[in-house]
Amino acid sequence: MDDNENKSFHRPIWDDNGQFHYELISQPKENNHLAICLVPPEKVIPIIFIPGVMGSNLKNQQSEVWQFSASSLKKWTLASPDKRKFLLDPKTTTVDDRGAILNDGVDGNKFPSRRDRGWGSAFYKSYGEALDRLQYLLNDDDILMDNYFREAQLQTARQRFTGVRIGDEPAEQVLTEVETAHSHRFLYPLHVFGYNWLQSNVDSATLLGAYISKVLGDYHGRLAVNKVILITHSMGGLVARHYSENMNGQENILGMVHGVMPDLGSPAAYRRMKTGERGVTGMIIGDSAEKLMPVLAQSPGPLQLLPGSAYGPGWLKIEGNGPRQSLPVDDPYEEIYLNKTAWWRLCEQDLLLGDTQKEWWDYQDRIKVDVKKFIEKLNDKYHPQTWLFYGANENNPSDAFLTWKEKIPLRVKEAQRFRKDAGEPLELSPLRTHELISAGTPGDGTVPVSAIRISSPRIHGVLATDVDHEGAYAVDPVDRSRSVYHDLSDALMFTVRSVVKIVQQVPTP
Repeated sequence: MDDNENKSFHRPIWDDNGQFHYELISQPKENNHLAICLVPPEKVIPIIFIPGVMGSNLKNQQSEVWQFSASSLKKWTLASPDKRKFLLDPKTTTVDDRGAILNDGVDGNKFPSRRDRGWGSAFYKSYGEALDRLQYLLNDDDILMDNYFREAQLQTARQRFTGVRIGDEPAEQVLTEVETAHSHRFLYPLHVFGYNWLQSNVDSATLLGAYISKVLGDYHGRLAVNKVILITHSMGGLVARHYSENMNGQENILGMVHGVMPDLGSPAAYRRMKTGERGVTGMIIGDSAEKLMPVLAQSPGPLQLLPGSAYGPGWLKIEGNGPRQSLPVDDPYEEIYLNKTAWWRLCEQDLLLGDTQKEWWDYQDRIKVDVKKFIEKLNDKYHPQTWLFYGANENNPSDAFLTWKEKIPLRVKEAQRFRKDAGEPLELSPLRTHELISAGTPGDGTVPVSAIRISSPRIHGVLATDVDHEGAYAVDPVDRSRSVYHDLSDALMFTVRSVVKIVQQVPTP
């Protein structure tokens, strides 16, 4: 008798408590039948994804405020500045975890449901498909078990990534067979930490600490190590770093993977205040200063994306009839953000709505207390196990610097000349005679390469790649001809690989 005919393989069956058992059929002793129970990874290393600005669903006491749904989005296209300011108020909004989830039940009983793991708090348009694929790439161990039941042996994603370089990256970033094999000894439930991106990132970091404690408690008895891995998008990286490095949270974190994090801040935050957001997002959140400035001025989180001192001088240039200026010379806070008189100042008091004097005073305090302290205290601080990727493509023009250029229409110039000749000169606000021009430098469309710090003894791996800011974790490559895989972005491959590198610190169970 063929040995294979006298033995059987049995998959584990997971129960509601995250434990597994086997269902076996008794065989007569004289058959000498061998039942082989396939043992899955048991120990858990939780992974928490932290979205970027505008990446978490929000609600107030009455209804949805910010969510990828028809009822939520349709209210914004015709919303007045007053309504936008009222709805997008950091003091009255909270996280809404009722959003859509892709493939909610696909993980079975191995982990809590995706809704219980916070997936409903993530803005579906930005993260729905990405979260689903990321979870699959990190937990495709069933492929190895299925190999016992078929002749053709398949590989997991991590096995396919082994030995493969992304572009001309350093050889030490490439996975080895030993590292990949070690990673298959653990389970990686993916959680989402949704947060109110309007409030200060300090407050969000405090809540992140509580969320990490809850996640670790949920897996009590199953943990491979009493730590989590954080994967972040954009501003979520600042939240994670503040918790880790400024709130003694480092001991709870095994490592971090950052995607398109505006490490030094971005001039795009200034542009949004002065001209509104661009594209489809602008149609929703606000495409002019009149619509968006009242919201951003009351919201510490978005203001904390402004360039700090470490970004350097001269990122705001003013060109016109007078002498050319290049600002800041030294202090962006005093020269630009708190400036109350220059026409190119960040905040215009008369656009703040309501009691504009009180709103200005509140804004000043926000810049001095919430924004400056947060940015400067976080500068050059990283978790000891940090990996990051960023956009570096010239086809995603970004704001390394901004220039106000005088641009007066010919008909307005003629009117000025006519009025001047008549002894009644026509005075125009410089905001009407100047246009804010992007530098169009390489980046991800929002964060320029100049906003990324890639040199630190705590940063172990870096990937410069072709991603746009909002879609940094998109599944499909931007350019299939330049990506390692035609059906998977280099950014997601780098993210999974970075997790594998980070777990090498954990002893074999």
